[in-house]
Amino acid sequence: MRDEDILAAARAVRPVLPELVADRPDLDARLGDLLARAERGEPVADDILDALTAHDRVREWLRRLLPEDTDATRGDESVLFSPLPGTGEPTAEIVFTCGGCDYAYPVFEVGEPVPDGCPHGHGPLSARR
Repeated sequence: MRDEDILAAARAVRPVLPELVADRPDLDARLGDLLARAERGEPVADDILDALTAHDRVREWLRRLLPEDTDATRGDESVLFSPLPGTGEPTAEIVFTCGGCDYAYPVFEVGEPVPDGCPHGHGPLSARR
């Protein structure tokens, strides 16, 4: 759910809060404070969602108002996840080798740290595919 959707729902629910949660007048004040902070650019969407969903009647009202997580381009209720096309195959491994001995260091993940040099003191390692 996008932050914009949460902020729009919070603005829409404020007028009906006295009907939904008459026993919690502090909720309107808290919501007003969070919306003012959002106007100043603070990231408060999660706090707004936490405050509103803590009350059953408000949560049900929001459930009717907020859009379902659907594929907006197709307009149906399909799941947003779709598998990547094709078959998954490992990429070519990258091996860092020493020019002075047979030491080799394979890299299995992107961003994996590589030793600065040969552990036997022969100098820096070089990449080989």
